Amino acid sequence: MNDSASPAKPVATAIRYLSIVVGCACLLLAAICVAIACQVFIETGVLAQSYAMVALISGALGLLALTLARMWK
Repeated sequence: MNDSASPAKPVATAIRYLSIVVGCACLLLAAICVAIACQVFIETGVLAQSYAMVALISGALGLLALTLARMWK
């Protein structure tokens, strides 16, 4: 019975590490977009809504991917 479940272990590990990488990349993108939006706001006084929306969406996806990595076992 353990032999049939053993091939799934490397796949689960790969999905977990991929989720960690994707989550960190999304959070990094969110941080970069927030920095750009803040810089544009400081220089012009106008909120860069496109960067703010990308930051919001990528932040949510990053947290979702990291939650998936934590829950996936």
